[in-house]
Amino acid sequence: MLYTSLCIVRFNPLVDISDVVSCLTLITVAISGIFAMYKWNKNLKLKRAEYIKTLVDEVRSNDRMAFDLFDYNVEWYGSDFHQSVIEKQIDYTLSFFSYICYLYKQKIILQTEFNYFKYELERILNNSHFQNYIYNLYHFSQRINQPISFVHLFEYAKKHKYFDNDFWDKNSKKYPHILNF
Repeated sequence: MLYTSLCIVRFNPLVDISDVVSCLTLITVAISGIFAMYKWNKNLKLKRAEYIKTLVDEVRSNDRMAFDLFDYNVEWYGSDFHQSVIEKQIDYTLSFFSYICYLYKQKIILQTEFNYFKYELERILNNSHFQNYIYNLYHFSQRINQPISFVHLFEYAKKHKYFDNDFWDKNSKKYPHILNF
């Protein structure tokens, strides 16, 4: 004789108070988590905005920054440049903008934040004295087999084609040969 067993599942619709408390606790935790994420995201955006403001203020108000020399195309690179007082200001300025390019490349600052520095970058990269200086640094660094100073600024300029074909020729007559390379 065969027995067929039927499983009968009965649903007991009774809900006790612990089930209600557990459900309310779960809902409260979920809402709190969403609110915490919202506040964290807002706080992160505020900190990013403060950081960008600090960087912008650095360009606008730091006396060590020599951006005006680029902006007004003042002649500054020549045989008397190296070991001069102005070299430190130029190097500080280029280091700062190299850092900006690094932050952008690493996606630490976004395109919209990077746009705050586009005007200054354009003025620097299109400046003939910058081109002469970086030409000398590039070929000097090639000779001594070391990375070029302001590497991230240089890479940004190279990627966006700010250098002409003569730039890559160490014997070019277009650029002055100030450093020994």
